[in-house]
Amino acid sequence: MKRRAFVNSLLLLALPSVSLAGAFDDFFKSIKFDDEPGLRKLLLKGMDPNTINEQGFPALIYGMLQDSPSAVNVLLSSSKLDPNQADRRGETPLMVACTLDKPEWVEALLAKGAETGEDGQWTALHNAAASGSAQSIELLVKAGAKIDLLSPNETTPLMMAAREGREEASRVLLKLGANPGLINQAGYNAAGYAMKANRKELAFEIMRKEKALRTAPLKPNKTN
Repeated sequence: MKRRAFVNSLLLLALPSVSLAGAFDDFFKSIKFDDEPGLRKLLLKGMDPNTINEQGFPALIYGMLQDSPSAVNVLLSSSKLDPNQADRRGETPLMVACTLDKPEWVEALLAKGAETGEDGQWTALHNAAASGSAQSIELLVKAGAKIDLLSPNETTPLMMAAREGREEASRVLLKLGANPGLINQAGYNAAGYAMKANRKELAFEIMRKEKALRTAPLKPNKTN
């Protein structure tokens, strides 16, 4: 009897880990297959929305990359979600949403307190510019993102947009006040990147903007 009781106690101790392993697999399967009801049930049972899979991707980013919009929306609705949890590459959910041109996710993440980034980092605004997500650019700047954020090599979002030939995104950045005269550590400015991308019209437009800013007369100081 004592031996049987000992064995039974070991089995009881093992049950939570087995259940947890099963829940982990079910959790990421529900995200992959965009199973909204299944995902909601797992979260109600206590599954952490910030769980990271075996490849180093948090649940939210995994859902974004799997193109599972219902699952992403369920995770975004969780009060326990960390909107700044980065993946193994250092990409945050906001950065991924901008890369995928999903302004609705960008808006939801900003509402949950997602950080837009600082000078010296690759940021969501750089990603939005590179992917041509004009609406995301506007949302980020409205939320307080610095228009001329400098990457580790002093590349601005405008340079990224020009380098990728993203004409609409480049024009939105210019409209919002991006400085076309800045030069990064590689020796390029935005116009130079546009020329390199074979976007000559965009390059000339950026150069005209830069010249206009450089030659604009100073505004007189207002006196009372």
